[in-house]
Amino acid sequence: MQLYEHKEGLRRSEQSEAEMLTELSEAERQRGRSFEQIMLLGGDEVVEAAHELHAAVREIDWQATGKTVGTLEEWRERNRVAFREINEFHEAARVDLGVQGKVTGENHPERDLLLPAARRDGDGAAG
Repeated sequence: MQLYEHKEGLRRSEQSEAEMLTELSEAERQRGRSFEQIMLLGGDEVVEAAHELHAAVREIDWQATGKTVGTLEEWRERNRVAFREINEFHEAARVDLGVQGKVTGENHPERDLLLPAARRDGDGAAG
């Protein structure tokens, strides 16, 4: 998020772009290790949910780094998809682990992105 917002002029960062790219690269490595552990230990539904989540997060990373282009609204939609995939992954993992209850549904309404009030309505960087 920080890298995308910095590159698009939505919010300045105290970190340099190079520092943010280094952090993103490290996060990708950690995510890869976690993904491998899920592949080894998770059931079929968990593994499939992890694949979907991984794909959604990669799309965010690609837009943040400029490998793919898109509008602010496309950025927001990619993040919404990732949040939904996180919930799907959590649901599958909880079932796989035998945990009761759900993280979505009647007791947990779907939530949208947390956006600054000035930027909620428009698609432009200046709110």
